[in-house]
Amino acid sequence: MYTYGVVFELPTQNALPPTARWSDARRFAVRFAFVYFVLYNLPFPLGAIPHTESLLESYNSFWHKVVPWVGKHALRLKTDITIFTNGSTDTTYDFLLILCFLAIALIAAIAWSFLDRSRPNYAYLNQWLLLYVRLSLGSAMLSYGAAKVFQQQFADPNWYQLLQPLGDYSRQSLLWMFMGSSHGYRYFTASVELVGGILLFVPRFRTLGALLGAAAFTNVFALNISYNVSVKMYALHFLFMSIFLLLPDAPRLVNVILLNRPTTPVNSRPLFRQLRLNRVALVLQVFLGFFLAASYLVQARAYEAQDLAARPPFYGIWKVEEFTFDGNVRPPLLTDDIRWQRMVIQYPKGAGIQGMSGTWTGYWLRRDMEKKTFAMEKPDDAKQRFQFSFTYSDPGTLALSGTDGQHAIGVRLHRVDEKEFTLLADHFQWIHEDADY
Repeated sequence: MYTYGVVFELPTQNALPPTARWSDARRFAVRFAFVYFVLYNLPFPLGAIPHTESLLESYNSFWHKVVPWVGKHALRLKTDITIFTNGSTDTTYDFLLILCFLAIALIAAIAWSFLDRSRPNYAYLNQWLLLYVRLSLGSAMLSYGAAKVFQQQFADPNWYQLLQPLGDYSRQSLLWMFMGSSHGYRYFTASVELVGGILLFVPRFRTLGALLGAAAFTNVFALNISYNVSVKMYALHFLFMSIFLLLPDAPRLVNVILLNRPTTPVNSRPLFRQLRLNRVALVLQVFLGFFLAASYLVQARAYEAQDLAARPPFYGIWKVEEFTFDGNVRPPLLTDDIRWQRMVIQYPKGAGIQGMSGTWTGYWLRRDMEKKTFAMEKPDDAKQRFQFSFTYSDPGTLALSGTDGQHAIGVRLHRVDEKEFTLLADHFQWIHEDADY
């Protein structure tokens, strides 16, 4: 028996007993799974490797033509498909794409079964399929984990979310708010995904990585179903892949975990017959895993840094202390449709104004810090605009003086301290004298 390092054991050709003839059902299942999983995971690793983005776009463009044609001519859908995979993977396009994959896999498996009836088994092909599924799943877990470490996926609650009534949240927005404000839980889930993803790139740790993958994506899928998140089918497929990777070890896991019986180690069939090629394959797998982990982490860190760098002057929530209209001070009455209640500056070129009734109006924002001017314009109505000059005596006080084109307006604002929000001020503590819900 050849041994390579401490994490990989490669049996010789004679160490593996000849594989018996598989049943017709098992051979058909491998054929079907091979075609389907390859179709679903393609074009991986294209897109994950630098300078392959154009090939990824070409591959996606092909399906962008095929799927709408199938929907229009084969399924006779009443509306054309014009929305493709975006932030949602549960679009009509995505469901039809899965249907196309299933149909192709079924037809290919039937034809394959007819043309290759004499082959006793697909032991080597199955190893290659397990390899491709394992690397695809590992890449997805690394991507998910890296996005959580640096808040690419679940960012801290923004100012508008903190001011929005709980009852106005969609289920998906509520989940994003929960995950973004739960730093500890976010880091925990990120660590599970990152560790599981790395383990999947080391052949010896395939089972452990798949177990972590199954646990992680069971949680993700349950959250997606419960909170109506629009990536349900995406998470479900990675859960299926985790289970698929565990199938070869299922009898051993059942013996150890459920039946309390002893089990024996398994000599995995190598990818190649030559020892040198298997060693090269091992090195390439491990290298790819660490490369993707580093790449995803760098990308997520750059995204977070870009978001922090883009925070504009006057970033924050500003509460209106005094509002004058044509020289008259307007009291903070909820029935006043002219007075402002708050101003929020979250993004470099935008501002939100909350009226006394609680409604929000968005404006394009242009500021000149040298001239101390502050111009706002409603995106869909250029006539609704404000032109102010400002004084900024200290970081917590802002005064605007100007006009809306017809009336003189003065606004004195005070920046809200984030610690006024219980969600942001509340921190972990071991001792709780009262159950504060």
